[in-house]
Parts: sequence; C-alpha cells; structure tokens
Amino acid sequence: MQDERALREQARQAVRAAADGRPAGLDLEHLQRHARRTLEDQLARVRRAHAPLACARGCALCCHLRVMATPGEVFGLVRYMRRELGRQALDEVRQRIAETAARLRALPRERLLATNVPCPLLVDNACSMYAARPFNCRAYHSLDYDACLDSFENPDDASRTHPQSALVSRINEGVQQGLHDSLRQSALDTCQYELVTALDEALADHEAEPRFLRGEPAFREALQP
Repeated sequence: MQDERALREQARQAVRAAADGRPAGLDLEHLQRHARRTLEDQLARVRRAHAPLACARGCALCCHLRVMATPGEVFGLVRYMRRELGRQALDEVRQRIAETAARLRALPRERLLATNVPCPLLVDNACSMYAARPFNCRAYHSLDYDACLDSFENPDDASRTHPQSALVSRINEGVQQGLHDSLRQSALDTCQYELVTALDEALADHEAEPRFLRGEPAFREALQP
C-alpha cells in the first residue's frame, strides 16, 4: 500500500492534469467530473484493502454536520437539482434549504459546529442529491458506528470523535488541493463555504455564478469557517 503522502500527491496531480491539459481555458464541469472520478477510483482501491467502513444506507448521522464546499461544487449541485427535479419538487427543496439556512444563520458562531441540524437534502435518511454531493460528503466516513452515535448525541463535546482511515483523508485532501490549484491558476474563488447557506444564496441570487466566473467572491451571505 502506498504511503499517505504519495496517495495525496497522486490524487492532486491527477486532478491538476485534467486542468493543465485544456489550453483553451478551465472547463469547470469537466474538471469536477474528473475530480469526482479520481476520488471515487482511488477511494475504492483503498477501501478494498482497508477495514470495512461502518457507513451504510439509512445511517445519516453525518448528514447533521456542517459541510464545506467550493463555489463550483455548489453551482454544480444547483444545476443538478434543476435538471433532475420537477417544478414542485424543486420548490419544496428550495423551501427546506431556505428554512435550514435561516436556522444556521441565527445560531451563535460558537454553536454552528456544535448543533445537529439535518441537511435539507436529506430524505428518508438518505441524500436525495447523492450523485452531485460535495467532495467532503463523498469522502466522509467512519470505521466505528458506536463512536459516530456517541459524537452525534454529544455535539457540544468536540473531543468525541470517530476513527477514520488516514489514507481516505489524504486522498480527499489531494483531490481538493488539485481543484484549489486549478481554480487559483484561473483566478477563481477558492474559498470554502458552508453548503446550505451557499445553496440558499446560489438559488436566490442569479448573479452569484457570474460573479464567480468573473473571478470575484461567489457568495456574499454564505457562512464561512
């Protein structure tokens, strides 16, 4: 098994290669598709040689945590929602997103990471937008369900964590660093934003994506770490 640093660098370079090989300019959708494939392929190889994950469909404990995502991930998720959902379903999701975003914005800053709030995309304990979920969701995992449950039931105690695969974490870091490098090279916003408040703004403000593509900060109201 390759060491952690080698896996991280391999993932970073694989994503960078997708951007460097397109001299006409950065194709963000192509880059993100390539990054997703890189992440999934490398994670699959590591997981086959690793202890079994405790994660399974129907467990949604981690879907009550805050997720950070780049603007490209947010806009890609919005496009997926608009493409896959009918008008009524989209309106219902937008309402859930707006309500959850308002709840998060109302929390004191110190409570943002210490309060369990279900993701508005969660339906019947499963992600309704699974195919377009952000990179941090794709790579998040646990090797111990009981430890996850303990952390979930004690959100105020940051010391209650769960075991994860260091190799999986390094691969995710490498993929995201490759994306960051490519965005920075194209002078695009590389910040990470809290997912729900960013989705709320992306759906409500049609100028958000054009701002991003002009090289300006994508979001003005979305929460940041």
